[in-house]
Amino acid sequence: MSDLISPQSSREKLLIIQPLVGIGDMIWHKPWIDHLCKKNHVILATKPTVQAPVLFAETDGLIDILPIDRSQRGKRGRHDGWRGFWQLVADFKSTGACRALILHHSPRYAIAAFFAGMTSRWGYGIGRQRFWLNKGKFLEKSARKMHPIAKMRIYAASNDFPIDPVWRLHITPAANKAADEFISAHNITAAPDMLILGIGAMDEDRCWPLEKFAELITSLATKRPHLICCLMGAPSEQPLVETIMHHLPPHIQVVNAITKLDVGIALLARAGGFVGNDSGLLNLAAACGKPALGIYAQSRPLDYTPNLHAVVVDEPMIGKPGQIKTITAADVCTATLNMLDLASSQSVSIKTAM
Repeated sequence: MSDLISPQSSREKLLIIQPLVGIGDMIWHKPWIDHLCKKNHVILATKPTVQAPVLFAETDGLIDILPIDRSQRGKRGRHDGWRGFWQLVADFKSTGACRALILHHSPRYAIAAFFAGMTSRWGYGIGRQRFWLNKGKFLEKSARKMHPIAKMRIYAASNDFPIDPVWRLHITPAANKAADEFISAHNITAAPDMLILGIGAMDEDRCWPLEKFAELITSLATKRPHLICCLMGAPSEQPLVETIMHHLPPHIQVVNAITKLDVGIALLARAGGFVGNDSGLLNLAAACGKPALGIYAQSRPLDYTPNLHAVVVDEPMIGKPGQIKTITAADVCTATLNMLDLASSQSVSIKTAM
């Protein structure tokens, strides 16, 4: 048995280090972290931008979250530089863990775990990192450019904790209550009629133009008047909502769903579906078990769960600046309706079978 798995009678501390910056990055790793939390007392070291306290709310076996304060979208933090490295060592040591698992190829975290006195150090072992690890089987150098989910599948299978990954999110009672109050306050009589639109993303080339969101909403109001379009994003994206509303005809109504992340997840779990940019919200919607349509131009569409659907630019254009602007509202509208119709027919089939 791998010593990443503690005997159930005496769970031991395991420091899991996942230093990527996005919510989607953490969602991709979540099933394997959930699995290890069932077998260990886990301290999760990660960056605040991934919103780990929300994503892992009330997770059994997760005993602490250690913020990694470095390289957060260009901002320097307390763990940057050489002085920051030794602070990272001290923070790792303060967890009291003797085992570390690094879900990344950077040697920095492996070196920090070594100097923190971690006697068992696991990780991908790509490149120089492997010189500072002493446990487990490593990934090949070619794995460096693989999608994180592909890396996790291979690494977990090689190191005796293979799983059939299932993406789940726990929604707290407080978030559920706030979502119900939101729906009531906006006079939404049927939550499944909500279509959540994710209007923001990490960088500009992943953001579909706001006027096209307005065009999509207008088309949907004609073709599916029962749908209630809810504009969702981070609090900093409130101006995007206002811009979309400015582009809408006066008779078209939308709901401003800018809210805290935990409440946003509860709303996603109640909605009929999601349409939006390649972002954390897209991954959250899919993890909530909802049909989720991503608008892609910078990367190939995600397909790790059947809940994910896509509108994407032609293959040769993927990754080129400005290409997301070429995706039409008509194409997104058609894909949205097809997705919702498919979800509806599958739901009917399941009920009939029961």
